[in-house]
Amino acid sequence: MKTIAKRDRMRAVLSGILPDRVPFFPTIYIDHACIACGEKFEDALIDPALGQACMLGAARRYQTDVVRFCMGPETSWYEEKRVVERDGRLVQLSRKTGEVEGYFDVQGGGALSPFARPDPPRTVDDVRRIEVPSAREYLQRGCLKDVAPLVEAAHEDGFFVVGLCSGQTLNSMVERMGGPEAALLLFYDNPKLACALIDKAVTISIEKGKAFIDVGVDCLFIGDSYTSASVISPEIYERFCVPAYVQVTREFHSRGVFCIKHCCGRYNPFLDALPTTGVDAMDGIDPTSGMTVAHTKERIGTEMTLMGGISCLTLLNGTPEEVYEEAKQCVLAGKPGGRYILGSGCAIPRYTPAENMMAARRAAVEHGSYRENSVDEAANRTTI
Repeated sequence: MKTIAKRDRMRAVLSGILPDRVPFFPTIYIDHACIACGEKFEDALIDPALGQACMLGAARRYQTDVVRFCMGPETSWYEEKRVVERDGRLVQLSRKTGEVEGYFDVQGGGALSPFARPDPPRTVDDVRRIEVPSAREYLQRGCLKDVAPLVEAAHEDGFFVVGLCSGQTLNSMVERMGGPEAALLLFYDNPKLACALIDKAVTISIEKGKAFIDVGVDCLFIGDSYTSASVISPEIYERFCVPAYVQVTREFHSRGVFCIKHCCGRYNPFLDALPTTGVDAMDGIDPTSGMTVAHTKERIGTEMTLMGGISCLTLLNGTPEEVYEEAKQCVLAGKPGGRYILGSGCAIPRYTPAENMMAARRAAVEHGSYRENSVDEAANRTTI
C-alpha cells in the first residue's frame, strides 16, 4: 500500500479533496515544543534558534502531519541584546549599556514586556508613520535565517510547513494601544483610528507572510486571539475584522499558499461570517468555550476545512484513555465528507504529557481512515 506524504494529506484536506485519513495537527507552540524535546523554555528565549529547532523536534516526536515555525529576531538582536536571569525574572539587557530593557513573560507566551513603551498612536497620521519592513528587509535582517534550513529539513521528512503570521486585527491594536481596553474602545470612540491600525497591521502581516513564502512554507497561520465572541460582537467582527482577513487571505492565495485562521474562545456567533474570509480552514473549536466539532461541522463543514476540537484541559490533565476517547469522538464527528483535521482547541498547554499527545494521534490513525478497508469507526476500539 502506498504511503501518503503528510504534505499531500494536508494539501488534500485543505483543498476539499478526500485524503487517505484525517490529519493530525495539534497547535504546538515553542513552550511545549521545548518540553517535548527535553529543553527549557527559558533557554529558547535566551537563544531563539533553539525554540525553532524544538518545533521540528516536537513534530517528529509526536508524528504530526504539520510543523509550525515563528519569525525570529533580527541578526542584530544577538549582537546588541543579552538575556539573563535577574531577581527571579528573565530580563533583556543592552550589551552596550548594560541597562535592563524589559522582562519576558515566561509563564505566558514568552513575549518581552519593555519598560519603556512607545506612546500609543493618537491620530491616523501617527499610524501612517509606523514603519512597514518589506519582505526583503525581513530576510536581509536575518529574521528567518534559522527557519529556512528547518523548512527544508521538514519538507525532506514529508511535513506540511506552516509559518506563524498572526496579528491582523485586535492583537495588533492591543499591542499598539498598550492594552485591550484602550484598543476595544476605539471601535466606538474612534473607528477611523481603529481602521487605520488594522490596515497597518494587514500591511505588516502581508510582508511577513511574503518573507515566509520566500523560504518555502506551504501555508500561513493567521488570526487574533482577542477576535472572539467572548470579546467582541458579531457586528464589530464583520465590520472591522472580516475585511482584514479577506485581504490577507487573497494576497497569500495569490502567492500559491494555503491560509489557516486561528479562532480563540467562543466562535459560534461568527460561524456564518467565517467562510466569507476566504481562509482554507479555521483552527480552534474549543469545547471549554461551548463549541463542538459536530455543531461546527453542521454549520460550515461543507464550506471550509475545520481543525481542532480536543480540549486542552483534557490534554493536560486527562489520562491517555480519556484523551483517546475525546479525540476519537472529534474524528467521528468531523470525518464525514472530509474537510476535518484533528487538533487541539487552542495552543497545547506547556506541560501536556507526551503520552496524551500520542493517544490523540492514535485516534486519528485508527478512526480517521477513508480507505475502503478501514476499520468500522463506530466500533469500540479504545485500547491504547
